[in-house]
Amino acid sequence: MSADPNLDDLLDRLRPRSTREALAEIEAARRAAESREPQRTIIPDPELPPLWPHPDSGIVRFPCALECSWAHEEDVHDIDVEPISVPLYAGAEELNRVLTERAERRSAKVRARVEAAVREHFARAHPGQEPPQRDVW
Repeated sequence: MSADPNLDDLLDRLRPRSTREALAEIEAARRAAESREPQRTIIPDPELPPLWPHPDSGIVRFPCALECSWAHEEDVHDIDVEPISVPLYAGAEELNRVLTERAERRSAKVRARVEAAVREHFARAHPGQEPPQRDVW
């Protein structure tokens, strides 16, 4: 035990888990994932970028679901420009909260941009047809 409760919390989280504990945690995560309801989206399956140092590394492509030549591109290197601001005295829970909120904001912005691009593409290239939806888990 140290004088810092945040350090004790961190050290407790880092301690090696028994095989039984690890398997129980994996099983609980699997059950939770199976019980979730799928969400519907018009965002097509992304084509993931090649690895660095390829010139297109970091460019995620969202091709038209109707397989025309159009695709919306997102540069993942440009997405993460928001600075991270965490108080020096922040504990593990505060740090987790700040990073989670930041990730959720970024995710919502990307989702909105891609959905808007898909809707605009369908309005121009496929008038009168709605973008197909797919289930995402």
